[in-house]
Amino acid sequence: MNFKQVEAFRAVMMTRSMTTAASLLHTSQPNVSRWIALLETTLGFVLFQRVGTRLIPTPEADAFYADVERAFIGLESLNDSASSIRRRGTGSIRVGAVGSITQCILPDAIQLFREKFTDIPVVVNTGGSDLVAKWMATGFCDICFCSIESDVAGLRYERINTAHGVGIVHRGHRLARKRVLKPADFADENFISLPAGSFNRAAIDRHFPDDKRVISVETPYATTICTMVGKGLGISIVNPVVSRALGLSDIREIPFSEKIAFHSYAVTSDHFPVNALARKMAECVTAAFAQSGLRAS
Repeated sequence: MNFKQVEAFRAVMMTRSMTTAASLLHTSQPNVSRWIALLETTLGFVLFQRVGTRLIPTPEADAFYADVERAFIGLESLNDSASSIRRRGTGSIRVGAVGSITQCILPDAIQLFREKFTDIPVVVNTGGSDLVAKWMATGFCDICFCSIESDVAGLRYERINTAHGVGIVHRGHRLARKRVLKPADFADENFISLPAGSFNRAAIDRHFPDDKRVISVETPYATTICTMVGKGLGISIVNPVVSRALGLSDIREIPFSEKIAFHSYAVTSDHFPVNALARKMAECVTAAFAQSGLRAS
């Protein structure tokens, strides 16, 4: 596998046309076809099927494309970094964080950061905890924030916040008048869940040994869960940092009888020095958690 093959695959995925992809890459259509064929041989699976004049990606192509896009985002970020260095010198900070922190905490943290550093470029990268750990381990980011400790060597995790899961229901739901939700209250209810196999999903599911919930939707993002609950699509249990940051008027937040801890960590690496900007950003994220009303425990 080489860069030309992957670049050709990406161009075809974006344009759904070998000819248009060739034009985009300033090459010929036979070259693009050849690169795609070589890539399929290397990968061991078919990437596209022809249906009439249409080019249809296979499910394997869609799955591979997700990783390709992440790689190209990294390359584009390198271009941005080089451009920033040309314009401003080396004063910039690259942050990696899981979705809940990016969407619910980082905006307030960056606002605090701006009070001291008014013109420092901030680059925010969002991914799962495992990807965030890799960013920190390779020096791609200056400081990272995640919700789960990984087994990647050489990383240090400082817990900066812990919040306990709460039940969320639509304000018109029959459970909305409850003072506390117990596992039995979720029986036969449509439940909007984190994905199977995720750490926080397991932490929630262990409180439902005789599970009578109806898992109606699975999504990796707590913000999406909250929005769906606000639409009346089901009920759930989430990190209250997320539900309170969104402030959706159609959601009622209710304490859950069982303790489910949602941790947040600042991540640094033994192999890369923590610069002053990274330390300040960690302070600002910790302060933003405190402002949310959910102080670290």
